[in-house]
Amino acid sequence: MSRRITLKTQSQLLVLLAIFLSLQSFWISSKISTSPGLPSFSHQHPQRNPSVIGLGVSSYPLQDGSILPDGTVTFTPEEFQAGRLDKYVNLPNHVVDPTMDAHVHHCMMQPVPEPTEILMQKAPDPPGVNAIVGLASYPKFMDGWRKLVGSLRINGYDGHIIVGVNKDIPLGEREYLDKMGVTYYAVETANCSSSILNQDEDTSNTVRSVCSRGLEDLKLEWGRYEMARRWLNACQTCTGWSMVIDTRDIFFQRDPFASLGRAEDATHNLLFVEEIASYTNTLPKAPHRAVNIGQSMRYKHHVEPCYGKANVKAYELIHRPMLCSGTVIGTREGIHRFLSVLVEEFRQNNAKGPMCRSPVTTDQWTMNYLYYKGKFGFVQQTKTLPWGTGPVLTVGKPCVNSQLKDGLSQIDMMQFGSDDLILNPHEPDGSLARVAPALHQWDRCRGWMKPWFDKHEDLFMRSKSPSEEPFMPWVESSSRNKVSRERIS
Repeated sequence: MSRRITLKTQSQLLVLLAIFLSLQSFWISSKISTSPGLPSFSHQHPQRNPSVIGLGVSSYPLQDGSILPDGTVTFTPEEFQAGRLDKYVNLPNHVVDPTMDAHVHHCMMQPVPEPTEILMQKAPDPPGVNAIVGLASYPKFMDGWRKLVGSLRINGYDGHIIVGVNKDIPLGEREYLDKMGVTYYAVETANCSSSILNQDEDTSNTVRSVCSRGLEDLKLEWGRYEMARRWLNACQTCTGWSMVIDTRDIFFQRDPFASLGRAEDATHNLLFVEEIASYTNTLPKAPHRAVNIGQSMRYKHHVEPCYGKANVKAYELIHRPMLCSGTVIGTREGIHRFLSVLVEEFRQNNAKGPMCRSPVTTDQWTMNYLYYKGKFGFVQQTKTLPWGTGPVLTVGKPCVNSQLKDGLSQIDMMQFGSDDLILNPHEPDGSLARVAPALHQWDRCRGWMKPWFDKHEDLFMRSKSPSEEPFMPWVESSSRNKVSRERIS
């Protein structure tokens, strides 16, 4: 009899425990969903995903920073998947340091030096106030200029284009850039300061082994961000949106800022572009076609040596997207915040020693580390843009994977409009960003994009010969461009 009572009692206790846990779960979820200022959604936490490559359902803890101890929800991929993009957030997964905004503001208020690069051509002020900024100091780059600059101008962009060029840029390229209304600086490579060089360092990678004259304390990989900061600061009429870009592998089908509205009306003044992640993957049955940052060994490889394992916990980012360092967007204030914080971190890392310097620690992974730690400050003014939406479609990862041979690329994730332009797969019909304004990392898609370019030359050239390209109207009408311009030797 006593044994039967014991079993009955145990059963009752188990039932009571189950009821208690259910009530506790309901109370927590109700508290989260009704907290003022927080988005309301059906799943308050990303579900454990057994399909994540190399991870079982119990391979990472439930508390990954998607809900902070104070109840703040920092990540809502299910809102994106339900089509409620306005409720999607991807915030830093750490409690915000209340002193961070003050530190970032102090960093932003430091004087910005004048550019050390020689201004080879100051273009006439264009009609628009937005800016595209990047470094393209290749010895020869005419095809690149046409795909970068030509596609911008032909597809309606009338703002500033500011670039760094090789000091010995060919005359034909200069004449083309002049017609297109491009402001450009001569970037001369130089030996880096011995204080930032590591012993027995591999110098085969140009951007990670040399510096530029006047910025010998930052290798080109990092120095280009300081150049952009100075060039934008020197541009008094760059008062709208700015995009700091990689220049070799970006192509434009539309004005990249058209879908953002006016910069002065923006709720968020700093926008990071996400690469494809598991929840934005349009081929969910092929999970290897996307990768979250917490799955990436490259992230750990390039960040742990400097910041330490205790600070770099990949499981905390197991659901999160990578952010692209080659297409960062902001208002004048927002992009200045981004560049100021990033460059300060680069300089501090150089001072820490070999494990914190390029090439061990690189620009993209440092930027991702800073973002998810909340180091860019002003969290409520900062936003990440899911893959397949907004101004930039990063096509690199969807085009290639480890199973493909060099030179090949996949096209199955790409969507095309009736005019054969490449679409943002998650933008609705009628959206200003339905046709993807910018295609980044297109060179990884060269297997199918090269013939696509051949078919759509009208997207980046009006004439087969660069010398026969017409002037931009505001350039042609400027008296400064109707006379022979002084060439700087």
